[in-house]
Amino acid sequence: MVNAKSPLWVKREVEPLRERTLKSLRDAILSNHLKPGQRLVERDLCEQAGVSRSSIREALRHLESEGLVESRGTKGMFVSVLSRKQALEIYEVRAALESEAAKHFAERASQTDIKAIRQAYENTERLLPGDAEVLSREIDRFFEILFIGARNTTASSLVRMLRARINLLRHATTRVAPRERLIGSMTQMKLIVEALERRDGAAAAEACRRYVARSADFASQFLEKEEKARAKGEKVTQF
Repeated sequence: MVNAKSPLWVKREVEPLRERTLKSLRDAILSNHLKPGQRLVERDLCEQAGVSRSSIREALRHLESEGLVESRGTKGMFVSVLSRKQALEIYEVRAALESEAAKHFAERASQTDIKAIRQAYENTERLLPGDAEVLSREIDRFFEILFIGARNTTASSLVRMLRARINLLRHATTRVAPRERLIGSMTQMKLIVEALERRDGAAAAEACRRYVARSADFASQFLEKEEKARAKGEKVTQF
């Protein structure tokens, strides 16, 4: 029996069904409706999403390439559980790419880009301390504009390859972060914007590195606690 009220339900719109199915499952993972380590049963997903098994399988294959789900052989497909080590590796890549993007943005961005990134920052700031999912999407938009203005298609392509896992970490940490930490992140983001507006690439790059370092430190502490609890067989908070 289908359930049109399910969070995974795929609406019938002009966008190709495969794209909508993929987006529905990805959003369900990012929003924690489908939780880390959860087994993904195709029949159940078909009923919840209201689409065929072939659509679900295609979406799961794509999500596996993004690192959001993983195959465990005969046991089936599961929502990925990012380890502390994997998370820190992602932050290391972010620090390198985003700081360089900030430097190039300061040199190459148009005035329209400058206005857009200021607007993205202000939109994010207004959301505090609002819905974590909406806030995460706005932060993602901020960094998307940063790479657009940097005018480096290779860097943009590399970030797109990691984007799903970056967003998984961003959504997860935003959900559990105390308000004071979120305010601190916005303060750091403001420093990035102000440096970009001054066309000070070095300062913008350094502000980006500090922003990512704060995020990495918080995620590391949280994931370390999760891993210790999981090793002891204790209930974990879960992203």
